[in-house]
Amino acid sequence: MALSITISDIKRYEPNILDYGVDSFETEMSDAAADVTRDIRIKWWPTQEAGRYDISIIGQYIEMDDSKLTASQWTRAVCYYALGYYIFPKLSSFNSEQDIFERKFDYYRKAYDMEFQKVLMDGTEYDHDGDGTVVSTEKEPTYYLRLKR
Repeated sequence: MALSITISDIKRYEPNILDYGVDSFETEMSDAAADVTRDIRIKWWPTQEAGRYDISIIGQYIEMDDSKLTASQWTRAVCYYALGYYIFPKLSSFNSEQDIFERKFDYYRKAYDMEFQKVLMDGTEYDHDGDGTVVSTEKEPTYYLRLKR
């Protein structure tokens, strides 16, 4: 998998994350990376491929190659996703009154959505030709509600 994060990445946003009695969040971080990759495949990839291929022809669709993404561009989004959808829900008591962990996972879920949109609008880096470098034509911003020809 191209996207991945470490506990050091998480600690940039939550320095005390290991102080809550859980020694490792490896599974949660891995699951978050897989979910963000899936979001990219759903929300960004079709906008890229519609302009490159005739998607009406059966067999013309090409699957996204995760290894061609610039992983560092997505680190913050993966951290936010891990914190909002896996780590803080795991720590929450889900009692009738919202605890600190519930407030935090609400915050990180919103932060994830904002970060994801910012990356799309800035231009998702994807090495289409596989030469190991991303040039400006391989970093096209995605704007919704615009006709793309």
